[in-house]
Amino acid sequence: MNEQYDIDTLVEEIKLTEQKLSDLRKEYRERKTAGVRAAIEARNEADKVLKEELMAIGYRNPIDFWRGRA
Repeated sequence: MNEQYDIDTLVEEIKLTEQKLSDLRKEYRERKTAGVRAAIEARNEADKVLKEELMAIGYRNPIDFWRGRA
């Protein structure tokens, strides 16, 4: 009976350790890609502002500005 208890305890510890490892891997990925995600967000915001500015000065389709059809 005591041996079974030890095995069950070890199995439970393994499950908890695997979950902790999974959580740490997720946190690592999030930290590793945080800079990229921030840069993409900043670029998207800059694109939005640029589009608004181009429309404000009379370009109906800001994409045409970049393609040389303005």
